[in-house]
Amino acid sequence: MQDDSLDTATLLERAAQGDGAAWEALVRGYTGRVYGLLMGQCRDPELSEELTQSTFVKVVQKLGPGPGGYREQGRFEPWLFRVAMNELRDEMRRRKRQAVPADFSNPVVPGTSGVKARTPPDNRPGAPGEDPVDAVVREEDLNWLRDAVAGLPEADRTVLHLRHTAQLSFREIAETLGEPLGTVLARGHRALGKLKKLAPSP
Repeated sequence: MQDDSLDTATLLERAAQGDGAAWEALVRGYTGRVYGLLMGQCRDPELSEELTQSTFVKVVQKLGPGPGGYREQGRFEPWLFRVAMNELRDEMRRRKRQAVPADFSNPVVPGTSGVKARTPPDNRPGAPGEDPVDAVVREEDLNWLRDAVAGLPEADRTVLHLRHTAQLSFREIAETLGEPLGTVLARGHRALGKLKKLAPSP
């Protein structure tokens, strides 16, 4: 999450002082992952984009001095994704409905400036030069994965998204969720175990 030679801590410090370029670098570096996490939870592109924007509005409001402001202690990513998840939960409460299961068919590309991740051309079903049979098999695999993840408990799905979409470590996931590390590790292991058991035979 760097803008060329500047690390996140430096960017945060400069952004808190009103440096617009530093703020733009932070947004550019984290937008894809925040959007991917939200999209995985609600499966609504427009809502995910709206909540991504509101997340960064909340972040910029919290940067800098003052009560309740964010203090950089090397924990920006867990805090950022916790803000995003809270934004989603608040919106779901307002809409009085639950977030729907994840869609892993469109993975986020970390570090991209656009909020909507794109599947690399060589990996798209039906890409030029790809065997049509391989394309069908890949699409079937994606459909299976969507259905399998949809069947997991919400807590397990959340851990998978934070680990594989937001790319947080298990320790950071525990901090984000406010739960013991052992609990998070157990959920991640259990979720992957369930997916392996549900995997179709080769």
